[in-house]
Amino acid sequence: MMPFNGRYAAAFAITAALFTTACSDTSNNNQSAAVQPAGMLPADTGEWVCQTNPAPPSEQELARWCADTAPHGTVLPEDLRTPPPMDDLTAKNDYDRRLEAFLRAQTYADELNWSSDKQWRLTGPYVGDIGSGANYGSHPAVKIYYSPEVVEWMCGDRSGPLPDGAMVIKAMHSIDESLGIELEENACMVITEDPEPGSWTIIVKNAQATTDGWYWGYYAAESSPDEGNPPVLGLAAVTSEVALAELEQSTQRNPDFYPTGGADTQIANMVYPNAGYGAYCINCHASAARESTFSSLDNVLTSGARYRQFSSSPGLDQLEQVGIAPFVGKHDASVGDDDVADTANPFPVPLATPDDSFLEFYDQLGPVTYTQAMALSMPAETYDHALAGSQLNPHGATKFVTSDQCAGCHDAASMSAATSNMIFFDESGAEPQALNLSPYAEWRASPMGLAGRDPIFFAQLQSETNHLPQLTPCIEQTCLRCHGVMGSRQLAIDTPGEGTDNCEALYAIPPPEGVPFGKEFTRDVVKQWPHAAENGEQNYAALARDGISCTVCHRVSPDALGEEASFTGNFVTGPDSELYGPYADDTIVTAPMNNSVGITPRYGEQLSSADMCGTCHNILLPVFDNNGVQHGASYEQSTHLEWTNSVYGQQGPQSRSCNSCHMSTHYKGTKLHTKIANIEDNNSAPTTERLPDEEITLTERSEFSRHQLHGLNVFLNQMFQQFPLVLGIRQVDGLTASNVTPPLITGMNSMVNMAREGTAEVDITAVEVLPGNKVRTRVKVINKTGHYLPSGVAFRRVFLELLIRDSAGDLVWASGRTNKLGAILDGVTDTVLDSEQPGAFPGSLPQPHYQRITRGDQVQIYQEVYADSAGDITTSFLRRMTSLKDNRIKPLGYDPAVFTSSSSAFIRELALLPGPESADPYYTDPALTGADTIEYEATLTPAQIADLGTVEVNIYNQSIPPSYLQERFRDASAGPMAMDDIQRLYYLTSHLNTEAVNTEYGPKVIESWKLMLAGDRETIGQ
Repeated sequence: MMPFNGRYAAAFAITAALFTTACSDTSNNNQSAAVQPAGMLPADTGEWVCQTNPAPPSEQELARWCADTAPHGTVLPEDLRTPPPMDDLTAKNDYDRRLEAFLRAQTYADELNWSSDKQWRLTGPYVGDIGSGANYGSHPAVKIYYSPEVVEWMCGDRSGPLPDGAMVIKAMHSIDESLGIELEENACMVITEDPEPGSWTIIVKNAQATTDGWYWGYYAAESSPDEGNPPVLGLAAVTSEVALAELEQSTQRNPDFYPTGGADTQIANMVYPNAGYGAYCINCHASAARESTFSSLDNVLTSGARYRQFSSSPGLDQLEQVGIAPFVGKHDASVGDDDVADTANPFPVPLATPDDSFLEFYDQLGPVTYTQAMALSMPAETYDHALAGSQLNPHGATKFVTSDQCAGCHDAASMSAATSNMIFFDESGAEPQALNLSPYAEWRASPMGLAGRDPIFFAQLQSETNHLPQLTPCIEQTCLRCHGVMGSRQLAIDTPGEGTDNCEALYAIPPPEGVPFGKEFTRDVVKQWPHAAENGEQNYAALARDGISCTVCHRVSPDALGEEASFTGNFVTGPDSELYGPYADDTIVTAPMNNSVGITPRYGEQLSSADMCGTCHNILLPVFDNNGVQHGASYEQSTHLEWTNSVYGQQGPQSRSCNSCHMSTHYKGTKLHTKIANIEDNNSAPTTERLPDEEITLTERSEFSRHQLHGLNVFLNQMFQQFPLVLGIRQVDGLTASNVTPPLITGMNSMVNMAREGTAEVDITAVEVLPGNKVRTRVKVINKTGHYLPSGVAFRRVFLELLIRDSAGDLVWASGRTNKLGAILDGVTDTVLDSEQPGAFPGSLPQPHYQRITRGDQVQIYQEVYADSAGDITTSFLRRMTSLKDNRIKPLGYDPAVFTSSSSAFIRELALLPGPESADPYYTDPALTGADTIEYEATLTPAQIADLGTVEVNIYNQSIPPSYLQERFRDASAGPMAMDDIQRLYYLTSHLNTEAVNTEYGPKVIESWKLMLAGDRETIGQ
């Protein structure tokens, strides 16, 4: 794998053909990616239209036409009038096939005699030669047909609601020479031919289905059986019976599954449905004056608006100007086989078979085959589809909706040849990149966006319930209140009083008033999808799998934030009709969001407050012994509280919120300025029946916070990059241009950047040779974060590696070396330390906190370690009875008195240090906290002393250390021995290719299952 750049445009052009979205039919736009030619169009969109456009028809002309043409044809046949929702997939596929046949037969025109536009027309200006230029309209050439209900509505001055079953059909044709485009005065384009449609986009009215009230669809005039869409089939959302059969019958990973296959063999999966409710088309149509449609009799009685052609000189598209290759078609002759083979997959390819050393070290569970893993796959994100304002749900409209309802506007969606807002160009590296830094794209690739599918979390959850099976419903409910928060919350809202008091009683501090409790939300619910045997709660499953999504954070009200009652995910939400953001009300355009999802965006100061982060990043959990008896509660995570006890969490010149690091306003030091949505706005091609410009003019944001929302969990990112089919997530964003860096790759680069620039610094402060053949090295580690290092879940660790080499570079002494599995070794040997395998060596103790290290089997590991009631080391979140160690490096300014003076007994406990770290002033003295110092004294042979070369120190992070994985796999045999989620993690880790992960910050960044944070090297004796 190589860092993504323009060289991969060919490969991603291939994916675009398989991932055509429903509304704009960009495959027929003849444009070179979604990029804007520089200096080609006038800034004033009024100059895009022809000055010779016909005048709108008069009221008398309209009235006469409406009377003369009544009843305007025959209504849509009954079997097409009510499109089914996604949750009835069989019915939906059947409907889409019938509708596709209806369109291909052109029944609407030939038999139903629907009124139509007077002639074919363009939807915007065109730059360059016809057929090879760039279209700046939202669609290619169009001719629109209107059902009788729509005509009656237009004849009635577009007043009142359209009835269910009303339909608008947009016949489309690619912009090419077959249209017979002639240029009139001032390069005004006029279509003179009447071609057969190449495709259609449609809307069918069903007011109960969603806020906007329309079923949206795209259908091609011709499609091979292998391309489809419709239909959408199977757990992986493939588009043909052939692909479904191949997937279900395969016994090994198929490299042709999108987007990693060759030019002619790719198989589309996890597709964005070309038809359905709540489609992204609303990003334009929400700007319509009424009923989310721009339909106008102007286009029926006259030729409608006509647009001008502009020269493409001087010629380069914006991406080409920075050296990024343009969009290349699937069958472009300029792309040779070698090029495709070299560029077809910017993602690391997983291992075909596990390494023998992995199977030997992780023998707690047997190997998991590809066939087994596919049976454990999560439903494709295609099915994560919960609509705004839908009355089709048993409980009516939901408070929470899935992110696909937000993506149309808040992704860098391609709407025409113009560069989408939130696309940024990075020319700092060897290869320039186009980046999608939109809120949706970066969030989707973040651990928050992936939380509802996190295979590490689900394996942990299964471990907990295997050990405490009698508490399974409450454990699952408690954990999924964060990781599956929308599903859990919505189920609680819909089923008040149906749960048990036992689960609510697990909270040591009662949640604030306004936090709902109802039926327990369990792991099995998350597995539901339209074709599951049990799917009655699939709407909650879709919400849960969507992770910590848009309508979680943006619905949080300020009530009780910062108070302990709000911790552990117990935030209070605001009214269903509001969402909150960081911008002043008078700078927000509200009409498009109101029209699309029925929600008003408003200013919320809490969105910029670290206290909002604290509601989920302080986790107070009950503590149980191994028999399930509760012994109080303690903080399993306290990242936000750690921040409050630092200089960054206090008023002063160094005050910084969580957002400063995790939602940066900069990219590589450059302040970002952008509009944060892509909609039909005042900069779009002028059209009929659009809202006034003042209601759709977006504000340029000079304070735009990226939605990076990550720490250092690079292994999670790589699981989603390498195993999209198992985890059900698309590797690329189908709404953006094909040569834009995929967000998962941007996210990986961002994590590595945070690791290298914003996490830790390590310095060799002194090196000296001592009598007795000793080398003494003093090392200082500085915590650059605003919380403990590491922070969050207790199984993460950071450790130091110190290496002494001779003049030839050969290793003579070491502490903290690892093998290729990331297990720490004894000095320069290949022997894994017993402390790395507490399960295999039950009596072994964790490495203590050191201030002085003298042997190679002593390693400075910054970590938190707990034992269960039997005295065994555990990474359980619930059976953490005894604290054995907590030498995580404190943040700058940490003062234990801040915690010990708290009125909360749970917070006071955070000041306790169980081991030798309690005697280290760097953990107790506010003048020293924020760092750690350690002294290494290595004893060598006289010959080694005579040939000393260098001493090197490195600091590494491991988000899933070997001992953690061993315990997870061992837990598959505990209690009831439920193991599907644990087996999935085994498959992913045993096949994860850690040697092939290259980023813009260097190659092999997670080699040996560790992530380097910083390093230093000194020549001994100089």
